[in-house]
Amino acid sequence: MPKASPQYRLVIFDAVEDPRELRDLIRQATGAHPTDAVQWLARTPGLWPWPLDKATVTTILDGLYEHGVAAEARLVDQIPDLSPPRNIHRVACTEEGLRIEGLRGEPTHWVPWDKVELICAGRIVAEEAGPGPSPQWPSPVVAGVRALALRKPRPLNVRSARPGREPVAEAIVVREEPRVAFRFVENQMNYAYLGERLRDAAAENFPLFLSDLLGRSTRAYVADSTRSLMDGREPGEHDFPSPQALLEHATMQLLWAWYRRDRKAWDEQGR
Repeated sequence: MPKASPQYRLVIFDAVEDPRELRDLIRQATGAHPTDAVQWLARTPGLWPWPLDKATVTTILDGLYEHGVAAEARLVDQIPDLSPPRNIHRVACTEEGLRIEGLRGEPTHWVPWDKVELICAGRIVAEEAGPGPSPQWPSPVVAGVRALALRKPRPLNVRSARPGREPVAEAIVVREEPRVAFRFVENQMNYAYLGERLRDAAAENFPLFLSDLLGRSTRAYVADSTRSLMDGREPGEHDFPSPQALLEHATMQLLWAWYRRDRKAWDEQGR
């Protein structure tokens, strides 16, 4: 029985300013309808929704390189799956690492600081309206990662925003070896570890927690939205319409961190 050919996911890291310039490249390589190709390119950075064979993805990468667009291809099983992240309510930043505790204070996870791979934070400013099931966290690989957009994240199937909902900060922290994603929500955490630094409001404690993470996770890649949130930049470079949008952003930021690492290694080898 012949062995199946490897399948790759195309990742574009730059926003394509004029999608029409790359329309024919995507259309001819993938067979996509011209309109679909333009619409997807307009939503970059992101992942092409379907796997591609080596010849197809090489053709696209060569064309993107000629246009100065940062992109790469990774084998399907090399795309990080951060879904679902583990919701954390009790945590302590110690000298040695991040101690995650259960509801009764028992230790459940231990993350040495040199194992923190990504810190991706943002502010959730809207969510889907109406009662329904608890939020789902579809796998970026299985769900096709629905054309992730870093600069202007878009909600999925949003009907209307709930009136009067206050924005809530969240953070996705990724541990490597083994890779595990943790989700910290500003108003759902116990900040007792802060001790004398503990403030009255969660909105005041969450930045202290993030500051501890950033100060001690010296090897972690810090997402652009995290720095925007900590610096209080305007307009909302760190605003997301849903927790899912932040998770998708974290996936792209992790891929970008790997891309930068690999490029640096290639450059050093070529010297």
